[in-house]
Amino acid sequence: MKNIATVALFLASVCGVFAEDPAVSRPNVLFVVFDDLSQRLGCYGDPVAKSPHLDRLAARGTVFTRAFCQQPICGPSRASFMSGRRPDSLGIWSMTRHLYAAHPDAVTIPEWFLHHGYTALSIGKVLGGYGSEADFKKLSVPDRRTGGKTKDEFAMPGGGPLPPNLAKDPLCENRDVPEEACFDTHSVNLAISELKTLAGKPAPFFLALGLFKPHSPYKVPKRYWDLYPDIPPVDPAARPVNAPEIAFHANHEILGEPRARRNLDPEAVREIRRGYYAAMSYADAQLGRVLDALDELGLRDRTIVVVLGDNGFHLGEHDTWGKMTLFGWDARVPLVISAPGVGTGGAKTRALSELIDIFPTLTELCGLPAPPRLDGTSLVPVLRNPESTVKSGALTQHPRPALYWGGGPGAQPQVMGYALRTDRWSYHEWRDFKTGHVVSQELYDEEADPLQTRNLSGTLEASAQIPTLAEQLSRMTGGGRP
Repeated sequence: MKNIATVALFLASVCGVFAEDPAVSRPNVLFVVFDDLSQRLGCYGDPVAKSPHLDRLAARGTVFTRAFCQQPICGPSRASFMSGRRPDSLGIWSMTRHLYAAHPDAVTIPEWFLHHGYTALSIGKVLGGYGSEADFKKLSVPDRRTGGKTKDEFAMPGGGPLPPNLAKDPLCENRDVPEEACFDTHSVNLAISELKTLAGKPAPFFLALGLFKPHSPYKVPKRYWDLYPDIPPVDPAARPVNAPEIAFHANHEILGEPRARRNLDPEAVREIRRGYYAAMSYADAQLGRVLDALDELGLRDRTIVVVLGDNGFHLGEHDTWGKMTLFGWDARVPLVISAPGVGTGGAKTRALSELIDIFPTLTELCGLPAPPRLDGTSLVPVLRNPESTVKSGALTQHPRPALYWGGGPGAQPQVMGYALRTDRWSYHEWRDFKTGHVVSQELYDEEADPLQTRNLSGTLEASAQIPTLAEQLSRMTGGGRP
């Protein structure tokens, strides 16, 4: 019997999936969410990016190069991946409706782990906004904030005056300030403090950490701006040929509301792009501090680390700024998973993946039962073998109008856009929200045209592909209406 138990424990360890027996130690989980982090990272092949800490995590984990968010805006995206359900399943498509208001009995990933013997903590922006009880009341226990700081503004330690701002654009602040002047630094300080406490406890932990950067405004210390003296021009700058107007929006996050819309001169374009990269590198440095703490506390070999961005971000590509489109710049997100004992370090996979896949992946890795209602698929087979696949399509959606489309919690969009990604194609379908009728279509050949510069809809090539893709999309979305 002793030999059988030993073999069973060994097989569970080799497989990277921990048994249900509570006597078998389960792995910890560090779950890090970045706000507006696109795939502009060194581990994704960006030649400009300075992201050494994300890159070193990638070197010991798996990089999902074709990972997609379910909706390219923070609130609905986070409600979706934290509950493991699609936006249509939740009925949450805007910033005006929150997960627990719409679904009082919803269960998020850390809460599920809490119910299965884990100590669960949340720090920073993980599910929704800062300080909102509707966002945080059931995320995890206890709910932790950031030591009194609640806004992404510089604040000098001790309350001294701020150094001069070396940036010109109103969205940017380039000041020679210490790290302690920044919001995310305080979140990470708290996370490290909690890790020191958790390291000495027998129960495994689930620590969720939300970093606000690289979200605008681009306010980070000068040392990170200095990493980017030269920023390449926007490419592609033009809208895709033959793309319909409904595919775009007013760019209000960067350009302002339509009635006060500003035009960006070349210097402003360069500074905003530089500010985004600087903010990314600052956030990467904060991740590095947490990874260092795992090493110093001896937690690295028994902690699964998941790093993701809630949505991507345009920096002028396709004549677009911000998120809320179906194009790859907004829909593709970084997803890096390091699970000790599973797969080989430094793997990159082209397997299609979605953020809703994280919930079932973590439950399988940690030997927990899955909740009864999940829309995603476990990525554990891909972690073991990056050449494998677990799905034939990935789905991203966003409504129109796109200015968070306003209204109260019960408001509805006029049109819902869906993008289906397959191994080769990106098929976009815009449907009247009330009738489900298709009002516009797009088709991009991501094999021949990875930057999506030409909509093929209306061409002979598209006519041969769209019926099959439309049928697959219809199956994934349950027909016409959400």
